[in-house]
Amino acid sequence: MKYIAGSRGFSPPGQTSVTIGNFDGVHLAHRELVRRTVEHARDLGGPAVALTFSPHPIRFLSPGARMYEITTVGEKAALMEELGIDFFVVESFDGEIGGMTPGDFAGTILHERLKARVVTVGYDFNFGKDRAGSPETLSGFGRELGFTVDVVPPMTRGGAIVSSSRIRELILGGRVREAEELLCRPYKVSGPVVRGAGRGRKLGYPTANVQFTQELVPLPGIYVVDAEAGDAVHRGVANIGFSPTFGENCLGLEAHLFGFEGDLYGREMTVWFRDRIRDERKFQSVEELVRQIGKDAEFARGTKIPLWKRPRAPEASCG
Repeated sequence: MKYIAGSRGFSPPGQTSVTIGNFDGVHLAHRELVRRTVEHARDLGGPAVALTFSPHPIRFLSPGARMYEITTVGEKAALMEELGIDFFVVESFDGEIGGMTPGDFAGTILHERLKARVVTVGYDFNFGKDRAGSPETLSGFGRELGFTVDVVPPMTRGGAIVSSSRIRELILGGRVREAEELLCRPYKVSGPVVRGAGRGRKLGYPTANVQFTQELVPLPGIYVVDAEAGDAVHRGVANIGFSPTFGENCLGLEAHLFGFEGDLYGREMTVWFRDRIRDERKFQSVEELVRQIGKDAEFARGTKIPLWKRPRAPEASCG
């Protein structure tokens, strides 16, 4: 797959099958968009193109809005490549793009630059200035410009529509198992392992302190996690929160990995959240805390959730 910074200089080899979206999370519904896009590309004999935007339009249009993205642009690109996309076009969302009328967007971006022959979008797709364009108007422009539009209906799980906003709410609420079902993978944070206070080792549960940069983090509490350490993935138990027993007020992530012995300082670690065990709480004594950590570790060791192995097969449904 080729990463293309902007459509202006892009010259695709022949007519293309295009899908458009923010693709935050690259979740189940996004996978269906991509699956159809790749299928149309095979029928055309041309490349499959995914067009996305950076920064997220909400960040540009409402700079003060609270916006926690599930995936970075780099993570989106890696996932799109796994799913079979040939060209990942990242359009800078600025005044030019934001001010385009729906007709200008369809004519300039899709027809002239991307050479679209088939465009696949979701049922709730909006485009152009003031989000005035819809799948219906896009279909009208397509008839004039020579491309067809495939509109993907809403996908539901658990009686609710699969969406990036729903997944954000699940993660922020600590419901990481439900989020995993919609993402087709566990939610993760990553960063270098840094030196902490060293309390975990003294308590008999050495921990890796991960200095993550993600804004979207699960609800503070104790979780079953899987983490890369060395050349293997280890099951473990992690606390993401403020360590109230010791009076700390800075959000941190500490992970105790079962069966791992070694030095991780300075190394990048990825932590996947698999299940939530309990809320974070303040204990009356260190002894009480140690007893509870033992119970948390026992719970994590006994869970029947399979150890995470990546990547999964590129399919629309993850079961």
